Amino acid sequence: MAKQKQLTRREIREKAIQTLFQLSMNQEVGYGKAIESVLNLHDDEDVCYSVDDVPYLKSIVEGVEQHKLAIDQKIQEQLENWSFSRVTKIDLAVLRVGVYELFYVSDEDVPKKVAINEAIELAKHFNDEKAAKFINGILSGMVVSE
Repeated sequence: MAKQKQLTRREIREKAIQTLFQLSMNQEVGYGKAIESVLNLHDDEDVCYSVDDVPYLKSIVEGVEQHKLAIDQKIQEQLENWSFSRVTKIDLAVLRVGVYELFYVSDEDVPKKVAINEAIELAKHFNDEKAAKFINGILSGMVVSE
């Protein structure tokens, strides 16, 4: 029998980024199926996850999808000498999660410093140091201009 695994907040953010990336590649997949797909991407067949077990993951993905236009507008406002279309899909997914946590999650639940730091670390994980600096500049700029 498969055992349930509890995810850390960072793992949840990582899965949210993977889900949003998947959705950016295939709009026809609903976010529920995309979340289930990402949760089942692991080597251990004895571990299972369920969308119901990770409400924060579901809330991030739903929240980003619900507020995508406003989130993307905030990102565009911070881009200097750079077009929105040049932002890689993975960096955009990291930025969207970061912006969502900065502006749509309470500061008590996720302090702004934590949201920015998590986005930076996840950018390093999914991309590289250069992407992390890019994301840091955009998210920090949003907080300063707020």
